[in-house]
Amino acid sequence: MEFPFGLPTDAVIQVAYAVPDLTAGMRWWTEHLGVGPWYVNRRIGGEGSTYRGEPGKAEFTLALAFSGHVMVELVQTLDDEPSIYRDAYERHGYGFHHVAKLVPNVREEVERREASGAVVRFRDLAPGGEVFFLDGGEDAPGMIELVQDNESTRQIFTSVWRASVDWDGSRPVRDFAELLPA
Repeated sequence: MEFPFGLPTDAVIQVAYAVPDLTAGMRWWTEHLGVGPWYVNRRIGGEGSTYRGEPGKAEFTLALAFSGHVMVELVQTLDDEPSIYRDAYERHGYGFHHVAKLVPNVREEVERREASGAVVRFRDLAPGGEVFFLDGGEDAPGMIELVQDNESTRQIFTSVWRASVDWDGSRPVRDFAELLPA
């Protein structure tokens, strides 16, 4: 079985990077690798999120784009509050942060992984439902994000992918709100 944006349903769907400057990051990916257009969500996190089991305060901005069937996410922190992104760049600098998978039942998948020793480090609400970030373990290059697979999530990711197909370079930065139902 395959997602509408061309990946098998058991595949990693995204690679994500923590960046110090979202605008500069998007520009680099576009100028050097032709990635785009970017859909920017100006403010996520904060109220309603949890960090290490406690109410989260940190806020972020993020951008999504595709290169072929590879979804790239760039994330910039907007404050100095404790967060999974701050943890990562304080440990090893900016750069690769996590991979993401869409799963049929995100809560069941989180419980299954926790039973095997995984630890949830961050939880937040996204337009398609909850997302969970799990510590990938000592040998992992980064974290694992689990995203609820549903019609809303598929619609958002498919719209980002479609915009990238035969993209002519126009409007390289777009508002994430364009992806949401009116």
